[in-house]
Amino acid sequence: MRAHLLHRAQASNISAVPPPAHSSDYSTDMAKAAESILYRSPLPSPSGHQVYILDSAALPDTSEVDYDSLLPYVLARLPDEDDLVGGTAYEIIFFAGGAAEGATSTKKSRPGWGWFIQAYHVLSRAMRKRIQKLYIVHERTWVRVLAEMFSTVVSPKFRRKIVHASSLSALALHIPIENLLIPPSAYLQDRRWTPTIFSPYASGPRAFQTRQPFPTGRSGRRLPRVLRETTSFLMLADNLHTEGLFRIPAHMRLKDILREAYDRGQKFIIWKERDVALPLPPYPGAVDLEATIRQTDQTSAYGVHIAAGLIKAWYADLRTPIVPPGSYSDLQRLVSGLPNPPSVQALADLFNPASTWSPLPVISRTILVRHLLPLLHAVARHSADNKMTPVNLATCFAPAMVRGPDQMADVKMSALVAGLLTQGITAWDDKDGQGTGLREACGLHADDFLRDIAPPTDMAEYEDPLEKAMISVSSNVDQGGDRQQEGIVLVDGKGSGKEKEANIPPPLPPRNSQTPLAPRVVVGDAVVRPSMSGPVSPVVASPVRRKPVGSASASASPVSPIEGGGSM
Repeated sequence: MRAHLLHRAQASNISAVPPPAHSSDYSTDMAKAAESILYRSPLPSPSGHQVYILDSAALPDTSEVDYDSLLPYVLARLPDEDDLVGGTAYEIIFFAGGAAEGATSTKKSRPGWGWFIQAYHVLSRAMRKRIQKLYIVHERTWVRVLAEMFSTVVSPKFRRKIVHASSLSALALHIPIENLLIPPSAYLQDRRWTPTIFSPYASGPRAFQTRQPFPTGRSGRRLPRVLRETTSFLMLADNLHTEGLFRIPAHMRLKDILREAYDRGQKFIIWKERDVALPLPPYPGAVDLEATIRQTDQTSAYGVHIAAGLIKAWYADLRTPIVPPGSYSDLQRLVSGLPNPPSVQALADLFNPASTWSPLPVISRTILVRHLLPLLHAVARHSADNKMTPVNLATCFAPAMVRGPDQMADVKMSALVAGLLTQGITAWDDKDGQGTGLREACGLHADDFLRDIAPPTDMAEYEDPLEKAMISVSSNVDQGGDRQQEGIVLVDGKGSGKEKEANIPPPLPPRNSQTPLAPRVVVGDAVVRPSMSGPVSPVVASPVRRKPVGSASASASPVSPIEGGGSM
């Protein structure tokens, strides 16, 4: 049978080499489709091999394209023959789940079994031998049948190279998924089977709902990576002109996927809208970053509205909201005494982190003046195009800034916060250039915002630190800037400091009153209970009561065995 299949493959007209780029037979559409089907992930595997992503969701329908003509363009994405002969090895991660099926999606037709066998035999010997691992993720029935056919009929040695992973969490047990450039289709397919993705030593609070909203680096507190990347992307070229910015809701599943990705420390997330893209971070060992962005299709990237939705989600998920419930009454009392509209100095007393009269926490004021107010002011400057005036922006963000136990109080406070936020956005920058704006009143320069959202020069500080559970007592700086203790404190109430340093164990807990103090011992007609303060008897008998052999032998014994259990 194998000889028959080999003869059939050799008789086919499938080619492994595409036409030259300058040839009239070269198809740019085929080459563009191949870039989405098979691409190289920027970082190598832990074994040092090149890693390629094969995305089944990007495979076109057989009625739309000739697969015989498409195959050489896809194979050209792999290492060339000279590199393979020279010893270059590679691994392939095959996301076999396809596109996430929805109400408007249509099922694509795939080639027949014979085509896959022919395509396998078209591969050169070096290309077949140099593949070290084939990870098959989100495996479907036809993929499993195809893998078994290759393993048993076509190439029995191929079985040892296949690794089956039912989900991204299962794949993370074999290869660090945070180093991969995973397409959105694979994330959406994974969401159908598992609600979350777990990666060893990587998953955890890192960007959202952390104790410290601004991680601390060598140069002080900095904006978290999620705010730096999303804000920098919005500030690029024509993105600020996008209509409905912060008003049009983002794709809910993709937004949740990206929240989890930033918490996991996913290194490569492509932000791209049309031809405007954010550069990928230059991690050590990463290759072809510019080519990766250029060749990524819009369907495999994340756009402007997802970036805006992620910023709003970050504010809504703060452990302590920008306006905590304890500040409601003080803020209402302060606003009632302000003129309408409030002066720049009155707004500075409210928003300036150095202010001593503001009812808002220090960290809330720091977040507002270092990120939210300058960002919303930049968006409002293009309100003629994006239709987002200061009032509209404040209306969108105010509900994310209040979160208390009383919903009615939150609604009232949200209206008050929206008014203050509108005034802050309007007065942020001085229109006359005389240095009398809110930004100058808060002691900030014009380029401070751009400096805050720029990537750090030290790549060791590019990623936010993973927040770990604290068991011992640690003294940290809380969100209000005061000192406080966090963690679990074990106090026994006894012993000096020297005894604690000697690791003396704490005293045992008191006994339950229903537990007997000691077993009973029957001696003749008397029942004796030994004292717990006396020496422990070296004789230990079984607590199980044994049935006597006979009445005579039982009466002849002057001492019965130790009875266990019952109380007197």
